[in-house]
Amino acid sequence: MIDRNRTVDFLKGICILLVIFTHYSWTEAERLKYLFPFWVDMAVPIFMILSGFVASKSFYRHNIDGLEKAYGWEPVCGKAIRYTLPFLFAFLAEELIFMLYHVRHGFKKSLLLFLNGGQGPGSYYYPCMMQFIFWFPVLYFIVKRYQEKGVLICGVMNFVFELLKKAYGMNEDCYRMLLFRYTLLIAWGCYLAVSGKRERRYVSILSICASAIYILFFVYFKHVPIITDYWTNTSFVAVLFLLPVSRILLQNDSLKCKPLEWIGRASYHIFLTQMVYFTFVYSFYEVVTDRFLQIGLNFFVCITIGILFYLIEKPITRYLQSLLFCLGRSRKN
Repeated sequence: MIDRNRTVDFLKGICILLVIFTHYSWTEAERLKYLFPFWVDMAVPIFMILSGFVASKSFYRHNIDGLEKAYGWEPVCGKAIRYTLPFLFAFLAEELIFMLYHVRHGFKKSLLLFLNGGQGPGSYYYPCMMQFIFWFPVLYFIVKRYQEKGVLICGVMNFVFELLKKAYGMNEDCYRMLLFRYTLLIAWGCYLAVSGKRERRYVSILSICASAIYILFFVYFKHVPIITDYWTNTSFVAVLFLLPVSRILLQNDSLKCKPLEWIGRASYHIFLTQMVYFTFVYSFYEVVTDRFLQIGLNFFVCITIGILFYLIEKPITRYLQSLLFCLGRSRKN
C-alpha cells in the first residue's frame, strides 16, 4: 500500500475551502481590497499543479515509461471513471432539481449540458479533467526528458495557445472549457515530481515580480491585456509566482492537519457539491443577513455533503474500475 502524500491532501483541502469562499457573493471592490487575485483566485491553478504532480508520481509508481502505456486501457479508463462517475451523480442531481422546478431538458440539451460540465460555478472543471487524461502524458514525457527546458517548452506551448485563441477570435465560453490554458502549471507539477534540482533563485524572483506587476497592471489598474484578455486573474503570466511557492510547499513535508487532509481527499466531491449548492440552494440563504453566518453555512453544507458523497461514491468507483481492468486484461488474453 502506497502512503498518501499528506502535504498534497493538505493543500487540496486549503484550495477547496478557497473555492467555496470565493463563490460567496463578494463585490468586485471587495475582491480587490482583500487581495483575492494573489491568493483566493489561485485555488484552481494550484489544483492543476497538484494534478500534474500526483499524476507524475502515479506514472512513476506504475512504470509508465512510454505513450503506449500511458494511453493504455487501465490508465485511461481508470481516470475516466474516477472523474466521470462522481460528476454523473452531481449532474443527475441537477437534472432532478430542474424537474422539481418543472424545467425539463430534452436529450440533446441534457447531453450538451453534460459535456459542458453541468451548471454552477466551476462547471468547466470536469471537461478540463477529461482533457487532462489525454494531454498530461504529452507534457509528462516532455518534462521528464528535457527537465527545465521541458517546462520552458510547455510554457511556450501555453503562450502559443493564447496567441491562437486571440488570432482566431475564440470566445470566452470556449476558452474556459479548454485545459490548454493550464499547460504551464501542469508541466510544473510534473517537473516538481520528476526533478530533484533546486530552482535558481533569480528565476524565482523574476517569476514573482512578473506576476505581481502583471496583476497590479491588468487587474488592479484595469488595463486590458492584448493577449491574455480572458480569465486575466489566472492567466499563465499571473500565476508565475506559484512556481517557486508550490516548490517550497511540496518540499515541506510538515504541512499536515488531519481535518484538512480529509477535506483534501474529498476535494473533487466537495467541488461538485458546491456547484449544485451555489446553483440551487444558496439563494435560500439570502434571508440570512449576517455575512459570517452565510459563509459558515456555505462551508458546513458543502464540506459535510461533499465528504459523505465521497465516502458513498468511492467504493462504487473502485468496483467499476476493477471490473473494467478485468475486462481489459481478458481482451488482451
